[in-house]
Amino acid sequence: MIIFDTNAFNRVSPDGVKADIVRKLRKSGHRVAVTWMVLEELAAHQSRHYPRQYQGALTALEKLRRDLPWELDSTLEPIDVERFLDHWRAAYMDVFEVIQTSGDVALKALAREAMALPPAKRSEKDDHSEGARDVAIWFSMLEFLKDNPDEHVYFVTNNTKDFGDGAVYEYPMNEDIRGLEHRLTRLKDFNAVVAAFTTEVPGDSAAAAAEELLRSEAMREQVAQTAVEALASEVGLPGLGVSDAEIAWRTWLAAPAVELLSVENVTGHEIDQHVWYTADVEWLLHGSAVSADGENALSVACVWRMKILFSTDEKDESPTILSGTPCLPDTADDRCMAVIRSLRQAAERLASRVTGRLASGRKVSDSSASAAAAQLLATLPKADLIALDGFQSSARLLAETLPKFDFSELVLPQVSIAEHLTASMPTINPAVLGIQHEIAKVLADSLPKFDFSELVLPQVSIAEHLTASMPTINPAVLGIQHEIAKTVANQDGELGDPPDASGDADVEADEGENED
Repeated sequence: MIIFDTNAFNRVSPDGVKADIVRKLRKSGHRVAVTWMVLEELAAHQSRHYPRQYQGALTALEKLRRDLPWELDSTLEPIDVERFLDHWRAAYMDVFEVIQTSGDVALKALAREAMALPPAKRSEKDDHSEGARDVAIWFSMLEFLKDNPDEHVYFVTNNTKDFGDGAVYEYPMNEDIRGLEHRLTRLKDFNAVVAAFTTEVPGDSAAAAAEELLRSEAMREQVAQTAVEALASEVGLPGLGVSDAEIAWRTWLAAPAVELLSVENVTGHEIDQHVWYTADVEWLLHGSAVSADGENALSVACVWRMKILFSTDEKDESPTILSGTPCLPDTADDRCMAVIRSLRQAAERLASRVTGRLASGRKVSDSSASAAAAQLLATLPKADLIALDGFQSSARLLAETLPKFDFSELVLPQVSIAEHLTASMPTINPAVLGIQHEIAKVLADSLPKFDFSELVLPQVSIAEHLTASMPTINPAVLGIQHEIAKTVANQDGELGDPPDASGDADVEADEGENED
């Protein structure tokens, strides 16, 4: 029996690659499970933002209702947290077998927590005990072992702080497991599960396929987006600046450019006649990032080393990143530094090309349209975040440019400006970037004026301009406030509810922690 702790499968999609591997392991005869407590934690982590999002929508409706001169017909269905939880419980129960937690185990878990005895503990911040859920997981596994004397349990967790290293257990856990030690084995992570419970096959045939897959545009885009979401640190991450000096950065300001440096140790694993591969991969990332102190934007290059899981049998299956940490590029590696220089030059060419292409669109037949088009084309390059010297100056740049927009007589021939904005900037996070309330008022004043019924740009469309100048704005750091989301939503659809301001990322729990 393979039993997963929460941190080994935290916020993993039930439809993703890892879940598919679990299903294939079960189909091949292995039992793979979570305890009832872990099932509840997985469902809770998927559902935790629902009440806040619902309340936000309810508040927005109430504000709209107060402002309308007529009765608003729109209403929200009643909040139903249990329905939301049931959806995710069912989704994870399709992946795992569930080991139920008995009433006796639940009572013992609460009593153990009250004493702050392992795997429960005393909080370091204040004098209270915690960890009843960890105790419930622990006792549920032991109860399973006692009820199934022929089973060996492989417990998948990186929480060595509370559950031990699998060899030595603190009191009273050593008493709990006495006589069962030889039937409980700890595995650190999902990668260890793949290594332990799959049949290794020669990886020679996969090496070329892996190289082709990992060099594809789709894979580079996936790595870039994952880097934006996963690579963040308040204390700073290592990188090279424009002068090849070591610098510290906090998070990407925009999705970085990505180049593959190396693919090594490609190993095949057969599961129920389906072959998956793991490989050690190095990517070179280059782009604009927020400095470690949060005050400036920096040009950063770093190397991201990771282990990935992928299949060459199913072309539409996206590879999964199992682990990875950024590190400093080796300045003595000529090949690596050549790639960095190439990426820097590409960024410079992009900025120059954007400016040139925008300028080329000034010639339009209608004189009034020409003036307004020239106004737009002159202002957009100023908001180019690729070459931004200071993170804080982005607000000033937008504040200076947005008020100049006045398009009372312009129209794109096929689509509206609202659709352009939706297509070009679909992932703007209105909760986190610090352009203040005044920008929202500017947008509120300027957006309704957009009327593009007759504008024809001879060489390149407004959509292409917007896409070229602002292609990959990072929602984690840009942060136009929530009023902007409501303003744009009023123009053409909704941007969606912003992520939780606490900055939860869709990554696995840290070493020694059972929860996100």
